[in-house]
Formats: sequence, C-alpha cells, structure tokens
Amino acid sequence: MKDLMPLSAEEIRKTFQKGEATLAVAGLGWMGLSVACLYADAGARVVGVDKDPRIVNAVNKSECPHSEHGLATLLRKNVREERLSATTDMEEAASRSEAILIAVPTAIDENKRADYSAIENVAKKIGSKLNGGVCVIVESTCAPGVTEKLIQPMLEKHSGLKAEDNFGLAYSPIRAMIGKALADIKTYPKIVGGVGPKSLKVAGSIAEVVSEGGVIKVSSTKTAEAAKIFETVYRDVNIALANEFAMLCESEGIDYFEAAEAANTQPYSHLHRPGIGVGGHCLPLYPYLLLTEARSVGVKMILVKDSRRLNEDMPRHTLHLISDSLRKCNRSITRSKITILGVSYREEVKEIRYSPALELIRLLNRRGARVTVYDPMFRLSEIEAMGYKSQPSLKMALHGAHCAVITVAHDEFRHVSVKAFEAAMTSPAAIVDCCSVLNAKDVEKSGLIYRGVGRGIWTK
Repeated sequence: MKDLMPLSAEEIRKTFQKGEATLAVAGLGWMGLSVACLYADAGARVVGVDKDPRIVNAVNKSECPHSEHGLATLLRKNVREERLSATTDMEEAASRSEAILIAVPTAIDENKRADYSAIENVAKKIGSKLNGGVCVIVESTCAPGVTEKLIQPMLEKHSGLKAEDNFGLAYSPIRAMIGKALADIKTYPKIVGGVGPKSLKVAGSIAEVVSEGGVIKVSSTKTAEAAKIFETVYRDVNIALANEFAMLCESEGIDYFEAAEAANTQPYSHLHRPGIGVGGHCLPLYPYLLLTEARSVGVKMILVKDSRRLNEDMPRHTLHLISDSLRKCNRSITRSKITILGVSYREEVKEIRYSPALELIRLLNRRGARVTVYDPMFRLSEIEAMGYKSQPSLKMALHGAHCAVITVAHDEFRHVSVKAFEAAMTSPAAIVDCCSVLNAKDVEKSGLIYRGVGRGIWTK
C-alpha cells in the first residue's frame, strides 16, 4: 500500500497511470462503471464494487450491464487486460485500495426529502477497513455540507483515523449525461474540493488521470457540492420556465420554438426546450436534495420548489392536449386507441427512470384509454415486461390509432413522414407532439389534428 498524502501531484498521477496503485469505485451504476472503465483504461488497477451480484458477475464476464455508448468496448478491453474487476465486498476492496471513489446513487424518500442512506452504508464499510494515506473521493451528488457533516464523521468514527491528518477526503462530482457519459467525464472540467490542502492535492491529481478538460480546484467540499447541484437545478428551473412560456404560447396562438429562437439571438437569453416533463435519475431528484438542505438552514427556495412542481405536472398538461385533440375528432380519451411513441426519458437513450411518459401512461389508463407503447430503444418483450401493450414496429403501433403522442425525439420519430401517420391511423385522428419533431402545418394539411407543447399554431 502506498501513502498518497506526501507524494507530489506528478508522482500521484504516475502511480495510477503505471498501475502501481489500486482505485476502488463504490457503485457500478451508469456513471460509476463509466468512471471505473476510464481509470482502468488510463492504466490504473481498478476494483468496482456493487451490492448487486448480477452487475458484479456481468462486469467480471465482460458483459456490460448498461447501454452506454462505447462502454461495452471499454469494459471488455480492461477486463481482458486484467486492469478491471468487480466485487460485492466493499470492505475487502477498501482494504487494498489507495484511493476510493464513492459513486453510489443518492435518493429521496416518500416525503421527497434527501435520503443518503446508500452513501452512509458505503462510508461505514469503507471506514471499517480504511488505511492511512488513502484518499476517499465522494462523487455522488449531494447537497452542500454532506461530505463534511455526514461522510467525514462516519469515516473517522469507523476507522479511528482523522481526515486530512491520516487520510484524504474530497468531493468531486461526476458531470455527465447518460448516452455520452464517457465523453463528458473526459472532456468536462473536473471540479474538486477537499477538506484540506493535502486532500485537495491528492484528489485533484487523481482526477487529472482521466480528465482531459482540466481540474477546477475550489475552496471546500461544500463549494464543490454546491457547484454540482446548482448546475443541475439551473436546468430544472429553466426547463420549467420554458414549459410555462410554452403553455402561454399555446393559448396565445404563438409558436414557442419560433419565439425562443428569435429571443436566443440576444446573448443573455438561453431559453430551454419545453416538453412532457423531466426524467432521468438527476433532475427529478436533485432539486429535492437542495430543498432538504435549504429547509434545515431556514431558506425557502420558492423558485426551485415551484419549478419542480411545474415540471412534474407536465404529463397532466399533455393529457389536456390529448383530450383537446380527440375532442376535435369527436372522441374522448375513454376507449380511444392512443399510441405513445417513446418511454425513454430522453432521445436515443435506453433508460426509463423517472420518465414522464410513464406518468402520462398511468393517467391515460386511469381515464380508460386503450394504450399502445412503442419505443425503438427497447425490444417488444422489454416493453411488455413493463406491463404495456406494444408492437414490433412503428407502423404496427400506429395502426388504427385515434391519437399518437410523441413523447421523446428519437431519430426514428424525427424521420417518419406525416403521410406514414395518416396512412396508419384511423380517420379522424390526432397527433400530440411533445418535442416538436413534426411540422405542425404539414400535419394539419394532411387532415390530422395537431397539438404540441408550446405550439399555438392551430389557434391562428
């Protein structure tokens, strides 16, 4: 075991690049496994840790458990070259590692308050086997103060060691998006904050092993935590603003996308795209982490709270658009055949966590609709395993539909012609376009009824 604390920044980098030190990555989810593979590919000895034996077995067999672009190739290469392995034993991995990255997911409870139990459990196990000179780097998204107030005491209690004096402790968030995680992790600047200067030096040097975008060293772990959660909540708030503008445009007969494009020619305007809502593991959860912390210090954060509620309500607004479009066809939602195009939370990504399309389907089922789901990212059997009726092709999914709802801008949906909708659907029929992939005027010219989030064209 090497003591990293007295080494120079260059010595630390070379130690990992030459495979002379072991890096443990706690949490082999979408981001954790990507991080593990990148460090292994840079030369480090990496042991990944996950509580799910299915993920661990898959990794050790060179079978990628996540459909992340480029990850399967990187995984096979580094397992084959014996730089990457996986285990369910966190204590054993901690006992033989010079650096430990914590990348387990954060969550919220039934009351939408922060739940850091996964990080606490991992920190307890790490602390029980933590060696002096090791650097622990928290990469899970947390509210400001979690590393200092929660993780540091846990590590110190169970190890008998003191952060900064006997081991390094830092916070350095993963800044990446599912679908392009490997590229994002490598190219985005890596933010690092330490509990002291020695921890900051070691953690920053470890980050430099894989970060081609450079390292931004900030004054504290709290600052680093704030930077990560602020950049995420910023997106949620701005999407909410776009959704609110979009609803106004629908009532005013304005095309939001035309207005936003014009507005964004002003360099201080960065209007986002509206849609059916916000999905994925980040945006639907992380504002609540911040709100939990804010309440504890007496700050209300009304804008963050209202923005989250607005985004969560967009599936219900989409239901209104569906109902209105079917009314024009002299139908109601009840017993209408409605085809949902897309269950992924984002285009070209095979991931449904917190997808707003799932809430929309639930609402439609409650109203008595006959729902068919099609998503090119998933096999027919996978969608049926979710409990939804599906078809093996877009054409078959649209056959006989009274309404088609485009919830996500997959490439297949962008390239389908209006004529294809017209030919397959029952007349009269409607299209509800939640992501502006179709030309509204072309749809209306075909005889189909058009509705879309932010598209007020039909009221002119």
